[in-house]
Amino acid sequence: MIKKYDNKIGFREFFAIVFFAIGMKLTDTTPILLVKLGLNASWMIPIISGMIILVSFLFLLSLLKRYKNKSLIDIIYHLTGKFFGFFMILLLFLMVLEYLVVSTRDYADILNTLFYLRTPLKYLLIMLIVAAIYIAYKGLNIIGSLCWFTYPLIQLVFVFLILLSWEQLDFNYLFPLGGSGMRTILKEGVVHSSIVSEIILLSIFFPKVRSYKEYRNANLAGLGISVIFISIFMICFICTYGYLALSSITYPYQQITRLVSLGRFAKNMEAFFLGFWTIGVSVRFGAYFYAAATLGGSLLKIKNPKTLLPYLAIVVYILARLPENFTEYVFSVRKVWVTILWGYLLSLSPFLWTVAKLKGEYKT
Repeated sequence: MIKKYDNKIGFREFFAIVFFAIGMKLTDTTPILLVKLGLNASWMIPIISGMIILVSFLFLLSLLKRYKNKSLIDIIYHLTGKFFGFFMILLLFLMVLEYLVVSTRDYADILNTLFYLRTPLKYLLIMLIVAAIYIAYKGLNIIGSLCWFTYPLIQLVFVFLILLSWEQLDFNYLFPLGGSGMRTILKEGVVHSSIVSEIILLSIFFPKVRSYKEYRNANLAGLGISVIFISIFMICFICTYGYLALSSITYPYQQITRLVSLGRFAKNMEAFFLGFWTIGVSVRFGAYFYAAATLGGSLLKIKNPKTLLPYLAIVVYILARLPENFTEYVFSVRKVWVTILWGYLLSLSPFLWTVAKLKGEYKT
């Protein structure tokens, strides 16, 4: 007998959403950003970031368990009031919006540079945004189902790519293991913990998950699997190119799909990996657009956040077209932005927990 849950998603769907939000970063410019910081030991940074963000996540779990059916948005308004709550949620909204702008432009550049050389960038941007908006319009239930349906395929593709590239790996590139020094690795792992901060942001969907236990386990599993895959692919990238050459390669995931082959009969396999990658990217952006609409709807007091999606699409498209030298933007302006954000994301949950304690919320 199939049980019916009213507008709720379970462990599998939310786990897949977390994985797509975090794990798919291994296919964009995130590995290059990390390798410039940690050199040949940069594969350790995602692991350290995951451990650091867990501290903040434990405070968040305590809050969610205490307030039961309240989302992060509701908890912020409840503990800080409408005035301060508005600005705190506005910052979360700007974070999601900035990441949408950067990511859509990033992936459009990948398509334009490596695959569709004659297609104008603006059309590739429109294609990505329209596909994501269509998925976002379906709501969180459909997004979760699509993520779970696509997740095994993406995992198989990732494992398949690792196996095909195995012969090209030179593990001597990993030594010395300390890279630029353990103090530097630890510092960058903490400062760049925002690369796995989605487990904090996605708590805005907590009331739409069937139970607290499923929400907790889905986040922990999604974070763990994502960090493992990012670190493994960082090792593959370093062992394939060496960190010096890798730091000058803009899109290492796409480049490595061009290097692998399946014997003499399948030399050019990048089209195979491109198909699954495009599906994963569309689903991922759909989740991000829905999150941005949810945050924007809470700021503007709109009951149905889906009405904001067309306006978000226009804003994202316009802003994504602005940087002329996007690569320089990613490795300069965005690096500063990410560094600033880590403090806010790490301190948000402990701050709210402290306010709740001071207000005596845990005594009742």
